[in-house]
Amino acid sequence: MKSIIVTGAAGNMGQAVVKRFAQDGHKIYAALGLGENSKIFSESPHETNIHPQFLNLTDETVSEGYVKGIIAQDPEVDTAVCIVGGWQPGTIAETTMYELDKMIKLNFATAFNIVKPLLEFFERKGRGQFVFIGARPAINPAEGKNQFAYALSKSLLFRLAEIINDQGKFKDIRASVVIPSLLDTPQNRAALPNAPAGEWVTPEVAAETISFLLSDTGENMRETVIKLYNNA
Repeated sequence: MKSIIVTGAAGNMGQAVVKRFAQDGHKIYAALGLGENSKIFSESPHETNIHPQFLNLTDETVSEGYVKGIIAQDPEVDTAVCIVGGWQPGTIAETTMYELDKMIKLNFATAFNIVKPLLEFFERKGRGQFVFIGARPAINPAEGKNQFAYALSKSLLFRLAEIINDQGKFKDIRASVVIPSLLDTPQNRAALPNAPAGEWVTPEVAAETISFLLSDTGENMRETVIKLYNNA
């Protein structure tokens, strides 16, 4: 059994990840955004494995206190899955510094604020794993040019993973990035109602992929970037 921090736990992918981990018998520290549904996991048959907490992950001090509190009560924690994120359209010309800062805070700072205190603990512990959720526009300029702030902010997660992997080399500390093409969610279906069924990536498949990264086989992988595109 692992002890795992999952941020963005109230989102479509976050709920699927928490559900999968709970079914696998892991202990999950589920970070929820302020004002999100407080009973989101109350009907889960594995509710006792899930420990929700509401906090603003863009706040460095709050995030550090959250991580250190978990470490103090559960020194077995060895994994963080950072799912918090958001989207913003617009070309370079259409993007303001306010919008860019907003995307960086949402897509990068929410991960960095977990990584910073947890990486220090993992180095003392001698092992640990991070999983980040990337985005295809971050590695495909043809897509990124029309969602500049989103693409740029998501690209920082790839650099963060690379630096963690270099710093964690020979310390059994690693970081992986999973890149879904389009998630099959009610929100995305409403935005693109005519898209062909079955070509997108379901949150459950994303959860299965992340679960694999935490498996005995997955733990042998290093510097991992998984393009979870399906046919989209």
